[in-house]
Amino acid sequence: MTIIFGLLSAFSYGYADFVGALAAKRIRAVAVTAYSFSFGLVLAVILSSIFGASYSQSTVVASILAGVCSAIAITFLYAALALGPISIVSPLTAVVSAVIPVVVDVALGANLSAFVLVAVGLILVAVVLVAFVPSPNLQLPTLRATLYSIGAGLGFAGIFLFLDFTDSDSGLGPLLIMRMVGVVLLFGLLLAFYKKSSGEPFIEKVTDLKLAGLILLASTGDIMGNVAFLIATRAGDLAVAAVLTSLYPVGTILLARIFLKERVAKSQSLGIVLALIGVALIAAG
Repeated sequence: MTIIFGLLSAFSYGYADFVGALAAKRIRAVAVTAYSFSFGLVLAVILSSIFGASYSQSTVVASILAGVCSAIAITFLYAALALGPISIVSPLTAVVSAVIPVVVDVALGANLSAFVLVAVGLILVAVVLVAFVPSPNLQLPTLRATLYSIGAGLGFAGIFLFLDFTDSDSGLGPLLIMRMVGVVLLFGLLLAFYKKSSGEPFIEKVTDLKLAGLILLASTGDIMGNVAFLIATRAGDLAVAAVLTSLYPVGTILLARIFLKERVAKSQSLGIVLALIGVALIAAG
C-alpha cells in the first residue's frame, strides 16, 4: 500500500507542478495558489463527506500546521518554477522535501532495513538525475529562485511531517482543515500585497478557459497527492512515503515528454532506472 500510494502521490504532485508552473507564467504564483486552494477546498469538502473525517485535538493542531506549510510550499514552488530553470529548482525542492522527513523518522526510532536505506539513497540520486537536464547553455538559478526552491522543500517536508502526526482514524479531516487554513492564509497574503501595491489588482481575473483548466488541474493534482500521501504514510513508514513522493519530477518529465514532445536525456533515463531499482528494494525490504 505504501509503495502504490507513495508513487500515486508522486505522479499527482508531478502533474500538478507541471500545469501549475504553466499557469504561474501568466498570473502571479500566489494568485494561482489561491484559486487552486479554493477549488481544492470544495474537493476536500466533497471527499471528506464521502469517505469520512474526524477531528481530535491533536489532529486539528497538526492539520493547521500542515495547512500553513502547504500555503508556503505551493506558493514558493510555483514561483521558483516560473523563475527557473526547472531542471535545477525542481530537484532541489524534491531532495529537501525528502531528506528532512527521513532524518526525523529515523531520529524518532523508525527501524529501516538495509534494503530500504539503500533504496532511499538511490531514489534521492534518481530525483536529481531525472529532474536535471544538462545543457551547454544552462544557467544557474538566481538567489531568489534558489531560496524559493528551498522554502518550497521545507514547506513540503512540513506537510509530510504534520500529516504523519494526525490520527490514523481521522479520515480526510486533515485534508479539509489544511485547505481551509491555506485559503485563509493565501487570501490574507493577497490582501497584504494589494494594500502595499499601487495599481495591481487584488487578484488577477481568470479570463480564458485554458488558464482556468490549468488551475483546476493543478488543484486536483495537489488534492489527490495529499490524499495518496495520507494513505501511504498511514500504511507504512513516513521515510518511505516521503521518499517515494519525492519522485514527483518523474511525473513532470513524462508529461513534458508526452505533451511538449521534450526529449528524455540519458541522465534522466538512468534516473528512472535507479528509481525503479529503489522501489524494488523497498518492496523487498
